[in-house]
Amino acid sequence: MEIIQAISKILALPLVGLVWVYQQTLSPDHGLIRGWYPFGYCRFYPTCSEYARITLVEQGLIGLPKIIKRVISCRPGTAPQVHLP
Repeated sequence: MEIIQAISKILALPLVGLVWVYQQTLSPDHGLIRGWYPFGYCRFYPTCSEYARITLVEQGLIGLPKIIKRVISCRPGTAPQVHLP
């Protein structure tokens, strides 16, 4: 089982890189346009992209269903919630 988790984490590294690129460029909470949203844009804490990064690093590809569920439930502009991975 440890081997499967290790392989899952290694295979998740490119996705972690893609999340990082998104956070640095397009993300309204982390990227270049964060100045337009001084109080944040994401409804959740941590933001969906940060949640995805943390989940991928800790769980690897096994955490993809949790990430998909989180992104689907995201509705910016509604009441904030704390939802840790």
